[in-house]
Amino acid sequence: MDLATDFFDVDGIITSKKNLTLLTTSADCISMLLFDPIKSVIGNVHSGWRGTAKGIIKEAIKKMVVEYECNVKDIICCICPSIRKCCFEVDEEVKNIFYNNYKEMDNIIFKGKFKENKQKYYIDTVQINKNMLYSLGLKKENIIDSNLCTVCNCNMFHSYRADKEKSGRNAAIISLI
Repeated sequence: MDLATDFFDVDGIITSKKNLTLLTTSADCISMLLFDPIKSVIGNVHSGWRGTAKGIIKEAIKKMVVEYECNVKDIICCICPSIRKCCFEVDEEVKNIFYNNYKEMDNIIFKGKFKENKQKYYIDTVQINKNMLYSLGLKKENIIDSNLCTVCNCNMFHSYRADKEKSGRNAAIISLI
């Protein structure tokens, strides 16, 4: 196994190995860092809108529980700076994906302006991920949200929505020592 190439194009990774650094990059997508201090297990998950729509964070937590025998109540999740509901504007097609997948969730889809002959919507992907974490049993106090929007704070963070092709990438890093 070659760590440099085998895990180059993945959206999440979990390990209990010490001195191994897990890194994801993003430019508006949500990076979530996971830590179980009891079992000494870490994870790093990149959740773009597609990953959020598919519930990648649920899969990561399930793997921690099944493969590493973590207790979900011990897991800590840090939500890094990312695009927030104030700036994640989408068309009807993307809105419908979220509505169909998460219609039981309240306050995640907001009607925006009518632009370019299309109705626009705002999606709260951070809240969707938090709701998934709550539904799995993570404690509210173990979900730490940076509460920072990469678009609103593009002077501090890279944002594809703000800077387009000129955007760099933010890095989310976690390691066990």
